[in-house]
Amino acid sequence: MCELLGMSALHPTDVNHSVALLRPRGGEAGPHADGWGLAFYEGREARVFKEPIPAAESRCLGFIAEYDFRSSIVIGHIRKANPAQFGRASANTHPFSRELWGRSWVFAHNGKLPGVTEDPRFALGRFRPMGDTDSEHAFCFLLDRLADAGDGRPLGPNELEAVLAGPVALLSELGELNFLLSESVHLVAFANTKLHRVQRTCVEGTCRQRVVVLATTPLTDEPWQPVELGRIHIFAGGTQTRRTEVAA
Repeated sequence: MCELLGMSALHPTDVNHSVALLRPRGGEAGPHADGWGLAFYEGREARVFKEPIPAAESRCLGFIAEYDFRSSIVIGHIRKANPAQFGRASANTHPFSRELWGRSWVFAHNGKLPGVTEDPRFALGRFRPMGDTDSEHAFCFLLDRLADAGDGRPLGPNELEAVLAGPVALLSELGELNFLLSESVHLVAFANTKLHRVQRTCVEGTCRQRVVVLATTPLTDEPWQPVELGRIHIFAGGTQTRRTEVAA
């Protein structure tokens, strides 16, 4: 399938090392050769870089891996097209981004959701895909549910959890659903097959830093832990704020 990368930090930091370790899996040490993408939040807006080429071959990603982009929330993805006919195209490359309530919402998915585009339960409204993937359809479905429930103000973690629980449970019934979602304040993670996390804490002078990194498969020799499956996990400022079961 694909591989995810996510980061939530108390203070803006870089993900250079994680990107450098993930990059070879995109077509060199791994089969995920159909595209790559990274989103770095700067306030309410996400700066999104992506290409429908192997990550291991991308000069752009090589530059990013060495450049000092700093952010409190990062979402990354390397893609293996599935089904293969929805091949390499910018519109099919994760992460996907849309504006809602004056913020960039970013979504990346690992898995497959057969039938989501035909099932009337997942009919779309305001938000529509620009590509062919079931992943982007699922993103638009979730955004429609958020737009229906909100009134234009930022949602807190309790509200995010309450709005997403039902739609995520429905999507999870269809197949593999491992995703990362953010609106610049919270990093929402869900997995029903595979996702890992590692927590890092350090003190630099008078600055105490907390960082949580998520990846489909561990990137380092640190004590990564599997993310509890079937639960919505919400992170902010490098720590987990909510954890809610939505599916068996």
